[in-house]
Amino acid sequence: MGGEDGIAGISDDAQRLCFALALWNGADPIIKERLFGLNNGEGGNHGGEDVKEYYYYLDNTPSHSYMKYLYRYPQAAFPYNDLVETNRQRTRYDLEYELIDTGGIFDGDRYFDVFVEYAKATPEDILVQVTVHNRGPEEASLHVLPTLWFRNTWWQGGGGEKPSLRRAEGPPGTSVIAAGHPDLGQRYLSCEAPPPNCSSPRTRPTRSASSGRRTPRRSSRTASTTTSSKDAPMP
Repeated sequence: MGGEDGIAGISDDAQRLCFALALWNGADPIIKERLFGLNNGEGGNHGGEDVKEYYYYLDNTPSHSYMKYLYRYPQAAFPYNDLVETNRQRTRYDLEYELIDTGGIFDGDRYFDVFVEYAKATPEDILVQVTVHNRGPEEASLHVLPTLWFRNTWWQGGGGEKPSLRRAEGPPGTSVIAAGHPDLGQRYLSCEAPPPNCSSPRTRPTRSASSGRRTPRRSSRTASTTTSSKDAPMP
């Protein structure tokens, strides 16, 4: 369940078929498909790569039969350029410039808590549940885009047969993608329709208790948006 190649993503053991979450708050210039960070040439003043996001691995069994992940997504436009430029100006003797330091990005608790849970019925039958909490004081829009793709192993000559993704028929109230791969065979991603109160991308506020500044944590047990899918590949 990483972030470099997809938020809360999983794949088969050879990373051929991949599943992850993409998000859009309506304010960012790009879809949030992976965690944002700095490389050595972009102002990582303490050396090495540095992720400038807030995400948490909350639970995981040794067999990965259950996994839970939290990503904290601001409702305002993500300050990509500010993070790069300000860190580039700092030396190794200065503190790193983090997302919480950019000013106002989490004011009024205006962010989404996006929980992603995986639970295995069998090694290759996996339930994926996405639960979104709007922590801000007003309704806000969030587009949740479960994404399935193949790692490109066919880009060079002799790379083998190209796999396929196509829409397939499923039970009423579901949308199904059939994924065909020469080695993995046929796999299916089945997505349930959202609850009636989540038919639009706007989410209602979920109130919660406050806590510290450096990592703006919140807690609640009331979901504002929930979607489900199953039959993703074995991680």
